[in-house]
Amino acid sequence: MVMPVPTPFLENGEVDEKVFEELLDFYLASKVNAFFINGSYGQGPAMSVEQRKRTVEIAVKRVKQRVPVMVHIGAVDPFTSSDLGRHARATGADAVAIVGPYYYSDHNEYEVIEHYRVVDQATELPILVYNNPQYSGYNITPAMMTRLVEAAPRVFGSKLAKGSISEAQRYLSAVGKDFTLFAPAGNVFPGMLVGIKGTISPPLSAAPEIGVRLVEAIDKRDWEKATLDQVKILEFLAATEPLFSVFGRSSQREALRLRGFDLKRFPRWPSKPLTEEARQKIKSALEKLGVPLGKQA
Repeated sequence: MVMPVPTPFLENGEVDEKVFEELLDFYLASKVNAFFINGSYGQGPAMSVEQRKRTVEIAVKRVKQRVPVMVHIGAVDPFTSSDLGRHARATGADAVAIVGPYYYSDHNEYEVIEHYRVVDQATELPILVYNNPQYSGYNITPAMMTRLVEAAPRVFGSKLAKGSISEAQRYLSAVGKDFTLFAPAGNVFPGMLVGIKGTISPPLSAAPEIGVRLVEAIDKRDWEKATLDQVKILEFLAATEPLFSVFGRSSQREALRLRGFDLKRFPRWPSKPLTEEARQKIKSALEKLGVPLGKQA
């Protein structure tokens, strides 16, 4: 269970370092296996380079090598990604993740692979490819991933944003069974049975305990417990994902508020306020998971 940490902000758009540290402590207490800093959910692409570097410094210092820290360094150009990668290495991060160069969705295969090759050489850290066609504008196919790994040998795996079981199997067949894949939370149980290593799941940021519990049950081959927890996660996603399409990341902010965290601004841009009805739906979904809510819930 790799936790994508949401970056909380103050009303002026600066990072709320106090709440960020509280979230890191919460996830450590929940026994997550690793951290994913400044990803899509962590608002990395919406932050300044200085803010991205600062959150990495806070995370590495707070975690104190108790679990690995992976830093997303994706950017439009390889120079920015390389700068962020060198900083991550110097700060003490364990790995980096890179969504393919975005905005210019007409990138050809050569340009995408060269982006990763340049950053690979500059960063000198293990690299996770964040394959998210919705945000990059293109898909890194299994065949292309094979060529990418040859050009950037520090690439060790990929996060599949919308990965299905059959898609994961195609990547493992093309790149090799040792290629590390992470799938969405809804596919963790069946995915791990065919070679997926776990999940990097934004929806579970408000309920890390159940994600950790699911992965542990699978590792222990406790199929009954794993089935129950996977079903609970699917029900939670079914209840909360429709709210995301209406309210955006305000729904994720409210879930964390219900757990007791004072998120003043998340995401960094203006987002639609939740209705009381939507808030109650999120509260009910969390209660069904069995996680404790904050005092103000």
